Amino acid sequence: MKTRLNFVSNSSSSSFIISKDKLTDLQIMMIKDHIEMAQKIKEVNPDLDLGYIDEREAWTIEEDENNIKGYTYMDNFDMEEFLTNVVKVNQNDIEWDTY
Repeated sequence: MKTRLNFVSNSSSSSFIISKDKLTDLQIMMIKDHIEMAQKIKEVNPDLDLGYIDEREAWTIEEDENNIKGYTYMDNFDMEEFLTNVVKVNQNDIEWDTY
């Protein structure tokens, strides 16, 4: 008989932070509404692979006076692809933490 001692996951947790002085108001709005924006972009550009585009895959987005931050426990939505190729954020302006 086999006993399972821990669980297996195919996904990982991720987070990012971007200084708001590196973003336009439009970029901030796109990040906050990333699932809706991704759905619209996917209609125009079906070849863009953003992973699962569904409200259940939405990242938690927080904003303060200086930064916009996002985190997820299931990184099935490709936020890096979205930020760099849709929102056009410079990769050097994004701090990532993947665990």
